[in-house]
Amino acid sequence: MNQIINSSDLKDKIKFGLNGIYFFFGEEEYMKQFYLSEIRKSVLGGDEDGIFRHKKISCIDFDTEKMTDALQTSALGFFEGKTLCELHEIQFSSLKESEWKALISMLEDASPDVITVIYTVKDEFDEGFIPKNPSKALQRLAEVAVPVHFPRESDLKLSKWTSRHFISEKLSFENGVCELMVTRCGRDMFVLSNEIEKVSAYVKACGRSTVTAEDVKTVCCQNMEINAFDFSNALLEADTDKAMAILSDMKLRKEKPVIILGSVTKVIADLYTVKTLIDSGLNDREISKELKMHEYKLGIYKRSAAKRSTVRLKKLLRFCCDTDVKLKSTSLESYTELDKLVILATMR
Repeated sequence: MNQIINSSDLKDKIKFGLNGIYFFFGEEEYMKQFYLSEIRKSVLGGDEDGIFRHKKISCIDFDTEKMTDALQTSALGFFEGKTLCELHEIQFSSLKESEWKALISMLEDASPDVITVIYTVKDEFDEGFIPKNPSKALQRLAEVAVPVHFPRESDLKLSKWTSRHFISEKLSFENGVCELMVTRCGRDMFVLSNEIEKVSAYVKACGRSTVTAEDVKTVCCQNMEINAFDFSNALLEADTDKAMAILSDMKLRKEKPVIILGSVTKVIADLYTVKTLIDSGLNDREISKELKMHEYKLGIYKRSAAKRSTVRLKKLLRFCCDTDVKLKSTSLESYTELDKLVILATMR
């Protein structure tokens, strides 16, 4: 079984020569796309014949004939160099056992002259709890491919990444500016990259070479969805400490209480609905279709719902409604009511 590697490990492999199959998974799409681009450059180079050595396959319909051809057919004789094969949109959560076996067999028989990248997006693949307890699907793929994990980057790494971008623009920056960029613009690297370019252009247009905190506040948009993903996860995992820490962060950012309440209410409402549909006898596919919820996301909600009773979830929904009324019709301290709700929502 191949060990799970990170982007730094992959960078070394690109530098010293790629071989075999790489499985991209995790939440950070920016870094996945960046390293996919680096692999394309490494394998295909800048030659005009690169287009003939590049295969990008949509596998949403799981066409075994098309996939087998892409994995086994190297470049035509008059085109030198290895072939790059990209497999996108494999619906792992819906694969039957026969399809799993066919996929593993195809990957095992892949031509050594074909470099393969299996690319998944967030919520398309259940990775389990790595590194200690990877999912069965990840374990199976690790037998035939090198798993490359792209987790969400920490605030510290994003700050350092921001500083490198400013330096590449030949700009210096005041102390705390890079941290402020992450705080103000959020942790989505696509958004952050755009905001870095915007503030850099602004500073240069002003005839200066140093980015200040005032520049960031003047030019960069405030991200109103900061921590939304982490907050939902903390609620689902019944992690009171983490949820309260994120709520505290939201308070400091002066996020509107009604927006925070909306996030909590949606999670509780979805949990209650999932729990009710499970109790009614529907299977995963039926629930996924009914709620238009991806099966991977449904799995997260099922695990959370299993720890809570229907009666308790119904009471929590009622408390959400009561909190909404209090926020809109009384002079009570809004955040205090939210504190109470979050504590109740994360109690086991």
